[in-house]
Amino acid sequence: MRKFLLVVFLAAFAGLYAQDTFITLKDCYKTAYENYPNAKQRDYYKSINDLKLKNLNVNYLPQISFKGQATYQSDVTKLNISLPFFKPEELNKDQYKLTLDVKQLIYDGGSTSSMKETENKQVLIDNQKVEVELFGLKQKINDLYFSVLLLQEKKRVNETVRKDLLDRIAEMESRIKNETAIASSLYMLQAQLIQTDEDIRSIDLDRQSSLKMLGELIGAAIPEDVPLAKPETSPPVYDNDFSNRPEYRLFSLQKEQLNSYSDVVSTRILPKLSAFGQAGYGRPGLNMLDNTFQPYYMVGLTLSWNPVNWNSDNNEKQIYTVNGKIIDSQKETFDKNLKVNLEKYKSEISKYEDLIKKDEELISLREKIVGSVYSQMQNGTVTPTIYLTELNNKTQSQILLETHRIQLLQAKINYQTAKGVY
Repeated sequence: MRKFLLVVFLAAFAGLYAQDTFITLKDCYKTAYENYPNAKQRDYYKSINDLKLKNLNVNYLPQISFKGQATYQSDVTKLNISLPFFKPEELNKDQYKLTLDVKQLIYDGGSTSSMKETENKQVLIDNQKVEVELFGLKQKINDLYFSVLLLQEKKRVNETVRKDLLDRIAEMESRIKNETAIASSLYMLQAQLIQTDEDIRSIDLDRQSSLKMLGELIGAAIPEDVPLAKPETSPPVYDNDFSNRPEYRLFSLQKEQLNSYSDVVSTRILPKLSAFGQAGYGRPGLNMLDNTFQPYYMVGLTLSWNPVNWNSDNNEKQIYTVNGKIIDSQKETFDKNLKVNLEKYKSEISKYEDLIKKDEELISLREKIVGSVYSQMQNGTVTPTIYLTELNNKTQSQILLETHRIQLLQAKINYQTAKGVY
């Protein structure tokens, strides 16, 4: 069964790739939600809830029981009557009874319906806990997804450098043929090309490793030749609306369940009314003076009421009240930690926006320097070493710019994910 599901998920990914040439972050979310093992627990919780409700519904059905009893007693009821022509028969000390009892609940003060409501709240809580756990996957997916994105950008920068080097090598080979340059300059460019190829290969290996980890997390293999798309995101809204986080829904359901428990306790003090019937056969029957085996029956109503429980119900309700305060404190703690994380992401967004502006200014200067040094190298006034040094400086500046762009995008996505809006 597991192999079949894996084939289905891989086929779904293959269909996605047939339509698009990239994978999106939300594709990864969706696949992870479908494949994550704990997601199956929702079906299990529903099955458990259905069984519990069936058991509670039994309270509304007639309760049937068979009983048998055989006894021997030291004494029996006697009539101390002495008449000339009448002597009462003495009852046997061995007695027998076989009964069929039927009891039908008429009114239980809402106890069963309250317990059913509590069970329904429990399955909602269990399912919401699964949602909270699945939501926690998003941050892990974000980290791996953006690490792959960063490697993609580094590779793109290095491939641009590689193309430039190939152009420079072609020019240098032409100049050597025309005897306007020396071979050592060509060798230095070729050595740099080999180094760049090694950098690209290293990036490819790191990307393959990250893709495997991402595929393992979401439960579906990701082809190495399919790029990841940069997520599209709107400007973050800096407010305190966190209502989309699944944890708040969980806190709310837990409070509602405590109220349901209190309702169950409240039903205990209410009277319970039932109808009953009993059919029996034994010796003696209902007529205690008849010493033969006789059939008998009786029907009636029973009312039970326990108005005094020595404050145990109130004590139990106070326990639920305290548990409610514990949930409130958990919510406050969650609020505090969430706000700290959001402030962290806001700070990162501001930092990377400033760094990107500086990076762009630096790259503009680096491009001018490389262009100038290359012209000087052609004129023979500087060595290829100086040119390659400036080219590497420009490359590192470009990689740093792309790194900050990816980090800025990740900070925005992390902020929106933390708020539960992405």
